[in-house]
Amino acid sequence: GSMLPKVLSAIRFVESRSGRKAIITSLDMAEEALKGTAGTIIQ
Repeated sequence: GSMLPKVLSAIRFVESRSGRKAIITSLDMAEEALKGTAGTIIQ
């Protein structure tokens, strides 16, 4: 699917409270995403 709805939702989530981070990735890349080496990270 399109990344735009995911990115917009992640931005709203991050901006709703300080200190939040959103990661957009596939389930098979979750471990790497949590390490910061994969996925789209929005802070």
